[in-house]
Amino acid sequence: MGNRIEVKSDKTGSNEEVEGSDNRFNVSSRSDSRGYYNSRDEGLAFSFPFDFQSATAGEYGAYIKNTHTTKTLVVGSIGVNSVEASRMKLSVVSGTAAAGTTVTPANLNVSSPNAAQATAMEGNSAATGITGLTEVTLLDFLYCTATGHEEFRLGDRLRLGQNDAVALEYDEGTTGDMSGVIFFFYE
Repeated sequence: MGNRIEVKSDKTGSNEEVEGSDNRFNVSSRSDSRGYYNSRDEGLAFSFPFDFQSATAGEYGAYIKNTHTTKTLVVGSIGVNSVEASRMKLSVVSGTAAAGTTVTPANLNVSSPNAAQATAMEGNSAATGITGLTEVTLLDFLYCTATGHEEFRLGDRLRLGQNDAVALEYDEGTTGDMSGVIFFFYE
């Protein structure tokens, strides 16, 4: 015959006596994305909104480079808006980004004083997009309808080590505006 032990019922919340072992282990959990926990616990999750007016085919409209000395920059997703029907390319790039406008990413944990350790640039309203880049590896294409919105759904799989960089190219389409956001965190 087993031991009589007192436990708190998960259903009613009241104390109950049951027969069994007193080595009961109750567990409850909550499962969210790593970005959520990183934002909450470390304050190292960011939003990088970008805008590029009058983009033409072949120009880079957004660029991000990890400059953190010890952490990996993880891109969760990239959302893109386009005025014209267009195709975008996401690529790993090398070179020194120039001619764009530097953007300061916003910390998604608003009370955190942490700043992103990254170089983030947008084409903005410059006569040309971001220059000085060479495509190293094509990662993905995205087709966007006129006045549409699409997303590169990366699911925290795009990881940039120190000094690794990616850029978004307005690859095909008539001249038009593109904008969007890159969500990323460090781990």
